[in-house]
Amino acid sequence: MGMKLDVYFYTTAMDACAKDTRRNSWKNALSLLEEMKREGIVPSEVTYGVAVTACGNGGQWRKALELLDQMRDVKLKINTITYNSAIAALSKAARNESKQHGNHAGGESNDAELLWEKSLDLIECMEKEGVRRDSFTFSSAISTCGAAGQWQEAVDLIEAMKGDGIKPNKFAYTSAISACANSKQWEPAYDLFNHVKKDGIQPDIVAYNALIGAGMTAKKPKEVFDLWQHMCQSRDAKVSPDIVTLTEVIATLDSAAGKVNRKRVDEVFSEAVARGVIMRKDSLDTSWEVDLSRMSFPVARAAVRHLFRQIVEKYGEGGGDEEDVKDLSLLTGASKMREYVRGVLRDELKPAVYCVVPEMAQGTLVAKEKVIRKYIEGQGQQ
Repeated sequence: MGMKLDVYFYTTAMDACAKDTRRNSWKNALSLLEEMKREGIVPSEVTYGVAVTACGNGGQWRKALELLDQMRDVKLKINTITYNSAIAALSKAARNESKQHGNHAGGESNDAELLWEKSLDLIECMEKEGVRRDSFTFSSAISTCGAAGQWQEAVDLIEAMKGDGIKPNKFAYTSAISACANSKQWEPAYDLFNHVKKDGIQPDIVAYNALIGAGMTAKKPKEVFDLWQHMCQSRDAKVSPDIVTLTEVIATLDSAAGKVNRKRVDEVFSEAVARGVIMRKDSLDTSWEVDLSRMSFPVARAAVRHLFRQIVEKYGEGGGDEEDVKDLSLLTGASKMREYVRGVLRDELKPAVYCVVPEMAQGTLVAKEKVIRKYIEGQGQQ
């Protein structure tokens, strides 16, 4: 006589599917749900909740919402955990959408538009049905809006959170700031950042980078530079600048006009090197071979200027032994980066530095020793 299968057995099996990281585990969960219905076993609220989670983890947000509709059809109460699972599914899908297609502020993508709207619909349903909304509920919904660039909705959810007596957490604030960044809204982002500190929450590197991202999209070079300096001066290791910080700060300053911003770029890059954010001493880079291929164009531009300043300081008048000067190899990849760097060397350095591309290394620019020496001599004459 075989073991009798009951709702507990099926729910446990579906929970295992929900936790399984393999691609199609959600299908197994739904198959089990259909099987128990055929066997006349009535799924419980917990069973449906597990199925919603499985669909969410599998990136099947539409299936997750269909399950909520099924629960309503059979008069099952949807609790906070199940609603949260559905909203989390929307949040995950929104983040994936943003990564694949870029930020869609203004609803340029049908899916992006649907995801944040569905998220707000679920928040409203919970309120109407008297279902408790918690910090996870709001944080996931804010993340969905943030990924779609719906900054006003994200800010409104922060206020709704407070209205429910829930103190916004770091994740909620950071998601809202990111939403503002995606929509080039500096002032709301800055206000949110200040609220983080007023609420007694210590902003971390993610929060700082989100605000710097807002400054970058809104073209706020001075404000972004001030944030960089504040991060560098902080004793809190959690706000120490990283490569994302560096890339966004330099992009902001590089796109701004004026000698003061060029000087700031050089200052930021030098500080980043000193901190080991870029061109680390334990990397494969050497004094005469540097990999620029994975840098953004503005960062590569700053790196080139930094390299030649260092060469002049070390081997210029009164410096080290000029006999140590060698060919300089810049690894760029055989791509647009190679021609971009070639242009920086030729047009921005004075005197111009001309490079060759080795026949057997098309992704490398080489400034010959003779050219380097001429550049060093040229600096002494300026």
